[in-house]
Formats: sequence, structure tokens, C-alpha cells
Amino acid sequence: MLHTDVVEILNKQTAIEADASHAYLALASWSEERNLPGIAEYFYNAAEDERSHFLELVKYINQHQAPAIIKSVSQPRSSFVNLLEVFLYVWDLEHNNTLNINNVAEVCLKSKDFATYKFMEAFILEQQTAEKDVEDLIHMIKTLGYDDKNLYYLNKNFKKLVDKAGASPEN
Repeated sequence: MLHTDVVEILNKQTAIEADASHAYLALASWSEERNLPGIAEYFYNAAEDERSHFLELVKYINQHQAPAIIKSVSQPRSSFVNLLEVFLYVWDLEHNNTLNINNVAEVCLKSKDFATYKFMEAFILEQQTAEKDVEDLIHMIKTLGYDDKNLYYLNKNFKKLVDKAGASPEN
């Protein structure tokens, strides 16, 4: 049985993962509205990745005879001036997720729930990579520019550019 503090913080994290999934869906929609299907696909993949994290946490909680609480999601931001602002927002999403996952790990250690801490290690390591990948994308966008001509180039080659930057939609 999971410690009550661990159940509480895991349930909080499920809501954060669900919110992140919806935020990425909103970003995919923003991208499609601007005829940026390559970038939209990146965000659709990121949304699915966050959804899978949400489900993984819910299943973990349920497998340990604790109540997984499914909360409603927040309204995601959907208005941005340009692609740079979008990716600065993405970095904030990922950084806040990192802080929250680290908080889950801290509660696990304080509660001496080493099994759940071990379960959370993959999330911790993935967040480290996610932040770095988004930082690389921000640098790329700043370097290449984000006017209409460069947006066409970025979109057309987004997968290749993301792979080159070492990024992936796994967050």
C-alpha cells in the first residue's frame, strides 16, 4: 500500500501530465492554423507522450490499491505571437513538470517509499532530457529566425532539425 502523502502527490502529478497533454494539443492546433503541419506533428506526438505518462501514473496508483483521482484539465494557452514564444512556453511547461516530478521523488524519499521512487526515476531522467531538447530548439529558432520565410523552412524540415538538435517529442 502506498503512503497517503505519496498517493496525494502522484494524483497531483497525473493532473499535471493531463494538463501538459492538452497544452500540447493546443500547440498542435495553433501550428496547424498557421499551416505548419511538421511542427504540429511534433506537438501531437508530445501530447500523446504526456497522455501516456498520465496513464502510466494512474495505472501505478491503481495497481497499489490506492485511489487514482482523475481531475478535469485546465484550459491551455492557445494564443501566441510567434514560434519563439510558443517554444518559450513549452520550456516553461517542461521546467514546471520537472519541478513537480522532483517534488514527487522528494515525497517518496521522505516517506521511505523506495519502490515508487524507483518507478519515478524514468520520469526524472526524461525531464532532464526534455528541458535540454527544448533549449536546443529555442536556440535553433533564435538562430534561424521565425519570420514567414524561415517558418516555412523550419516546418518543412522540422523532424530533421529536431533530430539534429537531439530533441524528440518525449517529455
